[in-house]
Amino acid sequence: LLANWRRLEIRKNPRCPLCGEQPTITELIDYQDFCGVVSDQAAGVAAGNTITVQQLQGWLAERTTGDRDFCLVDVREPPEREINRIPGSVLIPKGDFLSGEALLQLPADRPLVLYCKSGARSAECLAIVHAAGRPDAVHVGGGVSAWANQIDPSLPAY
Repeated sequence: LLANWRRLEIRKNPRCPLCGEQPTITELIDYQDFCGVVSDQAAGVAAGNTITVQQLQGWLAERTTGDRDFCLVDVREPPEREINRIPGSVLIPKGDFLSGEALLQLPADRPLVLYCKSGARSAECLAIVHAAGRPDAVHVGGGVSAWANQIDPSLPAY
């Protein structure tokens, strides 16, 4: 096996947000905030309002037969949803919950089931929904990652 190397000369981008002439990225991110560590308030709300992916699978089967009705909401970002999703869900990103826009989009006549990748963002959204007067809302512990691992291994993981 032979390898070839080629050297390319690349000019520095003067508008680079990190190393350009006027950088806008000047410090490290807050890792816990960026990665979705659950706040104490959200952890408290989630403690009594979390379902497993096995329970969700049963609920989805009941929804198909008309024995249960709920709105399944994916709170991740659109690029994440393109990777994988739980069937029968709608996308309303966490940012819409933070801004309050999601509260206008959510159906008032059905219980809510929220999920994200692992359960952290959906727990935060759950706290917002509960504070807005929707105590019937729950979230999926482990999120779509647990769904892919335990229910549908054909889904790609990320």
